[in-house]
Amino acid sequence: MALIRWNPTSDLMNLHSEMDRIFNDVWQGFGLTPRGGTDGGATASYLPLDIERTDGAVVVYAPVPGFTPDEVSVTVDNGVLTIEAEHRQESEKKERAWIRQERFAGRLYRQIALGEGVNGDEAQASFQNGVLSVTLPLVQRPEPRKIPVMPDEPQRIVDAPGQATAQER
Repeated sequence: MALIRWNPTSDLMNLHSEMDRIFNDVWQGFGLTPRGGTDGGATASYLPLDIERTDGAVVVYAPVPGFTPDEVSVTVDNGVLTIEAEHRQESEKKERAWIRQERFAGRLYRQIALGEGVNGDEAQASFQNGVLSVTLPLVQRPEPRKIPVMPDEPQRIVDAPGQATAQER
C-alpha cells in the first residue's frame, strides 16, 4: 500500500476554484459580467490531477467531464507539462427554461514541472470517459556495470641467464 502525502495547497486551490465559480454564477444572476470578461471563460479554473508512477512512465490523469478531445490541449516545453481545456456552453436559438445548470463551462488550466528522469519528448495523451491521460516515459538509465577487481600477478625477475624467480612486489 502506497502512502500519499496530503497536499493542503491542492485543497485550497479546489476551494478557490469553487468560490470563483459560485461568485461568477452570482454575478451572472444579477446580469453583471464577471471580471474574466464577457466570454465567461477567460479566467482559468484550477484543474485537479492524479499522478501515478509506473515501472516505465509517469501517468497524469486529468478529469475533464463534458469536454471533447478537440477542447483539450497538452504541451510539454522546457520540462513543464501544460494542460489547458476550454469548454463553452452551447447557446441555442430557442431558450430553455433551465432550473439549474451545474455542468462546467469555461477554461481549466494546470502546469506541472517534470523531473529530470522524465522524457517529455515522447509523451502521449489519450482521452477516455471524460478523463485525459498523459503518459510520460521515464528516461532509461544505464544499469551499473560491475567491474571485476583483479589481484596483481607476481612479476618474474630474471636473476641469472636461464633462471627466473618469482617475486611479489
